[in-house]
Amino acid sequence: METVNLEGLSSLVDLSGIERAKRADTWAGAAPAVFPGLSIHSIEANPNLGAILQRRVGPGALFAISSAPAEVSYAPSSSGEIGQFLTMMLQAEGATIASQRQRQCELSTGDICFIDERYPFRLSGQEYSQLLLLRMPRALVMSRFPEIEHLVATLIPGRDPGTSLLAHTLLHLLRVAGDLREAQQHAAMNAVIHLLGATSGLAVELENVHWRVQKALDFIELNLSIPGLTAEQVAQAQHISRRRLDQLMRDALGLSITGQIWNRRLQRAADDLRDARWAGASISQIAFANGFEDPAHFARAFKRRFEMTPGQWRALARPVTH
Repeated sequence: METVNLEGLSSLVDLSGIERAKRADTWAGAAPAVFPGLSIHSIEANPNLGAILQRRVGPGALFAISSAPAEVSYAPSSSGEIGQFLTMMLQAEGATIASQRQRQCELSTGDICFIDERYPFRLSGQEYSQLLLLRMPRALVMSRFPEIEHLVATLIPGRDPGTSLLAHTLLHLLRVAGDLREAQQHAAMNAVIHLLGATSGLAVELENVHWRVQKALDFIELNLSIPGLTAEQVAQAQHISRRRLDQLMRDALGLSITGQIWNRRLQRAADDLRDARWAGASISQIAFANGFEDPAHFARAFKRRFEMTPGQWRALARPVTH
């Protein structure tokens, strides 16, 4: 695993330019300012280093952190962002113990774990550490991988080739994110979230999903653009009653068949609205392409899900011109 190189990249916090006697206090105050709800404990009096770099990645952000050994605790704040993000933590160098929801794992170089901002957590840096933290919109992750909430503070080992692929993608994204346009940043976030399925932890979870559920999900994905797609048709294709398939779907994903159809249609429409390849299409055309028959109904459902209109969502992906 290569070391994160912050040379030439501007940082939110960098202790190298701070008087040594003031570094611990500076770090203890700066980190919570960047991550509301965070508290720093047990940091050495005069740490040799400490830096936080942030890169915006569409609706989320990527942080590179270099830190001396420290204890970190988090309590959800009362801000409007509470619970809206899931964080993927990559141990680029050193070791960290992560604890959340009665689970605990020890990360070594190359390992990954997930942290859910809805709940308190603790991190214990055992030595000098470099971490990459990708803050991802929770709704976007959960729409594709609802089983991820069962994997918080669970070790995803770096020796797994899928994890290694994801780790190297994050390292490269750190270098180029500052040069990406808004639409490219959104595409990059979607791509990284899609890559989560390649990690060993999620791969095992997906393999454990009932085979009928997996076949139903595949059928839904292939037929999303058909306006008349119904839960009954999905069940018939699996040669099973709708009631039984609904039960299997709820047990595995927490959603009914109809709920999954709507969930994926809205998510695909949201992705298309921010995709440069659909820039010339109207919102109604995107709605029709994803199986919605009534643009007004689509707009209402979209606003309930994403708390903004389709037009506002699309506008966020457009680069600002001067």
